[in-house]
Amino acid sequence: MSRWKKAWQYWNTVKRLKPIQIRYQIQKRICHRKKLLQKIRKLEVPETVQISISIPELDCEPAYRTRFDTEKLLKDEITILHETYRLTPAWQMPQASHLWNYNLHYLEFLIPLAAEYTDTGEEQYFIKWRQLAESWLGQTASDSMEPYPVSMRIPNLLICMELLGRKLEHTDMRKRLLDSIYRQYRYLLENQELSLLANHYFENLKTIVICSLLYGELELYHKYYDLFLKQTDEQILQDGIHFERSMTYHKIILESILRVYTVLKSAGHACDAEKLIPQVRAMASALFSLERGFGGRTPLFNDAGNNAGKDSRQLLSAVQRICGYDTRIRNSFGYAGYYTMSADKAQIFSMTRETVCCFILFDCGDIGPSYMGGHAHCDCLSFELALNGKIMFANSGTGCYQGGLRAFFRSTMAHNTMMIDEREQAELWGEHRAGRRMKNIRGMAGPGMLAGTFDSYLGDRFHRTIQWDDKGSRLSITDHFLAHDSGLHTARQFFHLAPGWRYEKQDTGAEKDAVPKQIRIWDETCLRAVLTVPPGSRCHIYRSGTITDYAQDFGLYQKKQVLEIRTKFERSIRLRVSVKILNAES
Repeated sequence: MSRWKKAWQYWNTVKRLKPIQIRYQIQKRICHRKKLLQKIRKLEVPETVQISISIPELDCEPAYRTRFDTEKLLKDEITILHETYRLTPAWQMPQASHLWNYNLHYLEFLIPLAAEYTDTGEEQYFIKWRQLAESWLGQTASDSMEPYPVSMRIPNLLICMELLGRKLEHTDMRKRLLDSIYRQYRYLLENQELSLLANHYFENLKTIVICSLLYGELELYHKYYDLFLKQTDEQILQDGIHFERSMTYHKIILESILRVYTVLKSAGHACDAEKLIPQVRAMASALFSLERGFGGRTPLFNDAGNNAGKDSRQLLSAVQRICGYDTRIRNSFGYAGYYTMSADKAQIFSMTRETVCCFILFDCGDIGPSYMGGHAHCDCLSFELALNGKIMFANSGTGCYQGGLRAFFRSTMAHNTMMIDEREQAELWGEHRAGRRMKNIRGMAGPGMLAGTFDSYLGDRFHRTIQWDDKGSRLSITDHFLAHDSGLHTARQFFHLAPGWRYEKQDTGAEKDAVPKQIRIWDETCLRAVLTVPPGSRCHIYRSGTITDYAQDFGLYQKKQVLEIRTKFERSIRLRVSVKILNAES
């Protein structure tokens, strides 16, 4: 890339930032944190106030605890994001990714050890918990004092201390932890991520609010709780979805609000806590509607993975107990750009012995807030489809924040959507940057129909309609391509199957180079659907290569099959793909 093009790319990224982001980006590069740490270590630590932060549905739930292998932890082997490393006194794994090292310093893996001791009373779990906590207190790894890990770690330590309760009461270990937490909190006050804002700044404020109550610093509490409320209003859209349009971060932010609510109630600030209930209910209601057909699996739009946030069922159970939420089904989330459509069992194959419930989640929204596109993917007009809670059509996921696959996972071709030639929907570059964006984005949901349209950053226009036929057994996907320039182009449509599904070309007896009219879709045992290719189109089924990479968890990579349909056209073309859903006996 030429210097001029690179400068243009930077300009299109920087011009969308808020002035405060630019100011703190510059300050971040010139400040010296070591001097600040030395100053913080000299602070006098105040007495603490009794608070409660633990939420049983989130901290003690067996499925959550299995995310971290406690038996390996007893041997100093830490499994995070499906990668296991043996802990060293340096608390830094050079062979692991930056994301893994970040997660290491959240100390979230200490919670299952504390919960295991609480449940079983077996001393080995407490001994290992104390050894790991003491070891961390003596480390100096650079990642440990990044503001985001500080913001995530402090609540995790407080959860552990609450679970262990009397075991730590009147111990030197408890005092050392509270002293360390206070200094981390004061360090965080001086290092809020105003250069990034969005979910990072939200987590900073969450932890500052919690700590200001814990240490009885009410003047700081009132100041930062007001800021926390303002960010809640900004970051939670009117339809209840977090403004970065990632259901993983939606769940992380929902949990954070629940933690603040729990702390406020326990510290005697019930009136302030009540101010959070509308947002909690709105977020829970949206989560319930958007994930109801996916069997607990996180939708893979924008940066998302099952193992980065709590399970939706755990979160909804906690919300229901704490304040309740509206369980009426909603199909349209216009502010975020998400729309759903389902065909119930009575609608599909009512005359057969086996019925199939089909659920579709469709994306026709912006990539995120204008000043933060770091977690965005080129997934506009993409969809995911599940049959009876089992994902059939799936986006590729995220998998990593660093490395060679990062660009692929953010690309248009990694999603169940469309593109012209090699042109991306938006200019996503680097690991977390976004330059030029899509425009004129509009979506809608109607009876048995979903539709959306947008213009790519280069000016190509796309329109997609997804529709059930009258009987609800055939899905029609109609795509309209309009190139911004003349000449011969290629319309490209992508259909990614989830792992465990496969394509099979149906033999039509046609000549060798002709495109088959139909392609069968199988799960492990049965023919489940038949996809009809548009006339005059050519298609290719990918069974290897980067395009087949799939990651529904961070750090866990699988392979899938992908169908690409290619059609030559000049200026504009309309293409129709149909998917007939079959019953298991077909």
